[in-house]
Formats: sequence, C-alpha cells, structure tokens
Amino acid sequence: MQIDLISLATVKINLGISSSEHDAAITAMIPVVSADVRRILNTDFTSVLPASVGTGTPTLSAVNDLSMGQVVYNPDIPDDTYIISYDWNTATYRMSANATDDITWINPTVTIAQHSAISKMIWYKISKSTTAAVNEKNVQSQSIGPVSKTYAQNEINSQWNYPQMIIDDLGVPFQEVG
Repeated sequence: MQIDLISLATVKINLGISSSEHDAAITAMIPVVSADVRRILNTDFTSVLPASVGTGTPTLSAVNDLSMGQVVYNPDIPDDTYIISYDWNTATYRMSANATDDITWINPTVTIAQHSAISKMIWYKISKSTTAAVNEKNVQSQSIGPVSKTYAQNEINSQWNYPQMIIDDLGVPFQEVG
C-alpha cells in the first residue's frame, strides 16, 4: 500500500508552481492530506489486485474492473501512473507509464480527476499553517501564485476543516455495505 496518494511533481503541476520554494512544505503535507482523503472518502485504498505487467510494458492484465484515469500503485510503476485505455480484445489495460520490473499485483487508489482537489487541499493546509488562519471576522484565506481566495467561516466544512467546494470536487464517500 502507498501512503501518499499524489506525488510532489503532480501537486506542483496542478497548482502551477514551477519553483522549489514550497517543496518542503508540500512534501510534508502530502501524507497528512492523503490520510484526510482516505477518511473523507471512507476508504483506505488497501485493495490489492492480481495483475501481470512485464518490464517496460505499459499494458496491465487485471482480474477486476479498473476505471479510466484510475491511479495504480506498485513499487515498480512510476508514481501517479494511471489507466489510459482498455482493450476488449486482449482484456488488458494500458497504463500511462512503463513498469520498471515485472509485477504481479497493483493497488488502485484515487483517480487523476481527484488530483486537482487533493492538490488544493494540500495548498489550503500549507496556507493555514503559514498565515494567520482566522481573523476577527472568521475569514480564512489562501493564495496560489497571484490568485487569492478568501473563505467565509460558513464555507469551511466543520467536520473536515477544508473548504466545502474542495471536498465537493474530491467526490462522494465510498459506501459501507454491511
């Protein structure tokens, strides 16, 4: 299982950050926000699927259905590798990157559609920790490059302590069946 649901490089791309000025802060927040995402979505992303991938082969044979854009993890697959297509004739998935060694399992995690929301959650946490989070008017702010957004207290989800609009972008929690 992978602790981090997103890489530093992907966060920086999503936030439009090209300098290394914030790398340490982003890197420190990635596992924190990844844990929050697991709690918000009510899943720990621990399922492991049998799979077959040869060295350098960007195709994946797996027994379960994967979604297009599903990020898959294995130590021998580059970070943030995701499913880009499915071939019905060969029953194989095509991945966005090549494996560095033969693999026999994968761990599906978030989708690339959730990377933007996760990146915003990371930046929100960084902004709160480096600036005064709440002033007398109960307003919270965050800045991403030249863009600044101020949230009224009623826009912050009280259970998760993130702006509700970012949680909405993340998606709905997985349902427990019991």
